[in-house]
Amino acid sequence: MASVDFNREVFAKNPEQSPRQALRGVGFLILVLFLALFAFLGYKVISQTRLRGGDSEAQDLEQIQQQLADIEKRMEQLEKRHKATAAELVPAHPKNEATSASSAPPPARPGYRISSASVLQPQGNSGSPSSPSAQPAPARPANAASTDNGAANHQAWEATTNRLADVVQAVGEQQGELSQTRDAVNQLLAQTRRTALSFELRRGAARMPVGPVSLLLKSVDPRMQRYTVCVYLESKCIELKDRAVNEVVVFVLSKNSAPLELIATKVTHSEIVGYLEIPDSKPR
Repeated sequence: MASVDFNREVFAKNPEQSPRQALRGVGFLILVLFLALFAFLGYKVISQTRLRGGDSEAQDLEQIQQQLADIEKRMEQLEKRHKATAAELVPAHPKNEATSASSAPPPARPGYRISSASVLQPQGNSGSPSSPSAQPAPARPANAASTDNGAANHQAWEATTNRLADVVQAVGEQQGELSQTRDAVNQLLAQTRRTALSFELRRGAARMPVGPVSLLLKSVDPRMQRYTVCVYLESKCIELKDRAVNEVVVFVLSKNSAPLELIATKVTHSEIVGYLEIPDSKPR
């Protein structure tokens, strides 16, 4: 029977591969250790930063609370001082009067001096109350201050009355000026308020009364659109010569009378048509 040959090299371990695998395992373990160490350090750093942030916030809150407590204490101290000063000021005057009355010196008693009869006269003391220079000044009466206040009040009252009189005078002057201005404005309004009276004048016809005057047509130029009119006030004639169509002719009858305006709107061979504006005497 033939023998079976086996390749023993396949089942045998290779001595070169074992150290490589060992090195790979050691490197993997080192990498895992580094990663674990890095993760631990990161966790520590993050936890410390959080703790520091919380501590800083707590410290800030404590500082704010302490400042608020200091402010409240100062406010309480100021209120106490204010109340104390108010309580001292109110009864100050009665106390001062009582102390002044109690501290007033008693009236001086008369003193007697016995001296022996001698040739030499006793020398007077320079500081004695009998000397005129050492006599105290007379006390000012109590009602002097009230009289001064009354005089000051009287002067202030007089100044106020003088100012009021000036104001009244100025107001009166302004009222007079306003009345004059009102009259002038009324006169201007009366001059500007006018009434238009229409007319038709024929050549060769008699005078036509229009308002306060009478009008007479004297000549007509239809080609040049010109005309001549005579304005009669009683027997006096004011001639408006060679006037054009739509021309505003202003004339005055007397010195103090308001001006009149005559306007011709149409000129033909034998007549003219227009209107006369006179001041309106009726108030509107």
